[in-house]
Parts: sequence; structure tokens; C-alpha cells
Amino acid sequence: MGSKIFTEETQTQREWSNAGVLTTAQVALTTDKSKDTVEALTSTGIAVVEISSGAPAMSFRFRTGANADSNVLNVYAMRGDDHYALIGTITVTGGTQVAVSGTSVFCDTVAITASTEVWPTPLAAISQTNNSIAEFALNMHGVSKLLFIATTLASSMLIEGVIL
Repeated sequence: MGSKIFTEETQTQREWSNAGVLTTAQVALTTDKSKDTVEALTSTGIAVVEISSGAPAMSFRFRTGANADSNVLNVYAMRGDDHYALIGTITVTGGTQVAVSGTSVFCDTVAITASTEVWPTPLAAISQTNNSIAEFALNMHGVSKLLFIATTLASSMLIEGVIL
């Protein structure tokens, strides 16, 4: 499992960076959300994003295989090297804006379908549903890692992130 590291140094220009590629669906974490459990999961079904301390907020955008592909992602956060906590579930849907000709389109819809009480500020879906590029944004609150697990995956998905 290769995690993607986002630091102020790697994000000086605030450009989108690859945060992970999901190619298989993965069962959601239930009672055991430990670091060891996550590291034992299939790497193609998870995306681990390491975040530098001091990153105030991040935004993510998504690419998928085709228009109307709908993918459901559980989003977890971890402080230090301990246990993950589920902070929300999002559904992202492909639009028609081409990301890479013949291979992928940007998702134009992000819907927060569930959020938990463990996150101190609201999760944000920036979504116009008009074949533009939708984003998912959140304040970091000092977490060290985010974890994306696709519980439903219509086609392979690229996740890109940027420190805000």
C-alpha cells in the first residue's frame, strides 16, 4: 500500500496531486479501524492520504471511467498512527467533461450521503451537477491521514487532492 503524502513543500504551487487510484471495491471498516487492519487491506481498494501537520484544509476531485458512473466512498480520518474514525460517506458521479481523452471523465457530482458526529466542522460538497468538476473539501483539524474506501465502484477512480 503506497500512501500519498501532502506537505506544504510538495504543494507550494497548490496544484492537484494524485492522492490514489481505486480499482476494486472494498468492504467498509466495521469494528476494527486500526492502522494494522487498514494496512492488511487490498491496496487497489483503498487510498491513504498522508497530510503534513499544519495543513488547514484540503479539497479533492475525482475522475472515473464514464458519464453517470456512480461510486460510493467512505472517508476516514486518523490522528498519529492509531485508529481511523469514519467521518462521512460520499457518492461521486461521473460527468461528461473529459479528463483524459478516451480514458476518464471528471466527476460532476459529489453528494455527502452520511456524515458522523466525530468531525467538528461540516464536510463540503462543491457540486454544480452541470458537467463541471465537483470537489469534496474539509478542514483537517490536525489529522495525519485520510482514508478513502470505495464500497461501490462502477469503474476505476483517480482521486486528486490539494492543500487549501
